[in-house]
Amino acid sequence: MSHKKCAKNVTADPDLAAWCSALVTTPQADTVPPGWLTAKQIGKLLGKSGSRTREYLAVAVAARRCQRQDFRVLSGQVVRPVPHYKLK
Repeated sequence: MSHKKCAKNVTADPDLAAWCSALVTTPQADTVPPGWLTAKQIGKLLGKSGSRTREYLAVAVAARRCQRQDFRVLSGQVVRPVPHYKLK
């Protein structure tokens, strides 16, 4: 099936606009509660690199000294899950 033929069939559909609005979803960013920080923010506080900070955080989470939770955050024009950390 050629592109022109396919496009002709799609644009002839009277319900196209309704289908588009029903199927398109705009991902919403979460509101990050106070006390939750990203690895980048914690690294900046500690004066450590991002990779070293993530190593420290992995050990702290495994030892249950801090919590990890993903929050959806707007990054440019895209909403992405970003791990955040909080002391217990």
